[in-house]
Amino acid sequence: MEEKLGIQTVEVGKYEFEKIIKDYSPMLYAQIRCIVLNHEDTNDVLQNTFLKAWKALPNFKGNSGFTTWLYRIAINESLQHIRKEKFRKFFRLDSIKNASQLTHDSGSGGGEELKLEEALKMLSSQQRMIFGMRYLNETTYKEIAEVLHLAEGTVKSTYHQAYKKIEKYLIEQAG
Repeated sequence: MEEKLGIQTVEVGKYEFEKIIKDYSPMLYAQIRCIVLNHEDTNDVLQNTFLKAWKALPNFKGNSGFTTWLYRIAINESLQHIRKEKFRKFFRLDSIKNASQLTHDSGSGGGEELKLEEALKMLSSQQRMIFGMRYLNETTYKEIAEVLHLAEGTVKSTYHQAYKKIEKYLIEQAG
């Protein structure tokens, strides 16, 4: 995808960045959604990802691919969001809001999407990231390994384990 956008310099104007947002939003949304699991939070994290990318663009050196760089920002923002949420839940500052949100969230979405979301909740955050990148975004094992700073074999193994867990869950739910 880097070649498609021709990103070789840090001088990207507003129009070019809008094109980056348009081109990369679906891929990053799917990745963030696998980690965050909530539509509204996913949109917030996606927006934060692009804001951070815009601010950091002058410092992009091209040592890694542009897609890898954006993935890294999205994953870091997703994990930061999860940490903040855990902190909030720990202190129960918004327990009333969470209770009403749970009831509201459980009624939304299609049946298949809800089953997949429930299956994703069973995975560790690392399994969700890898599954999202590979299955939903069709990212290569090599690129996933580069983004997550893992060995390619570890990525393949983790993806296989996540796939099998999801498959087992969906089969149990179907029958």
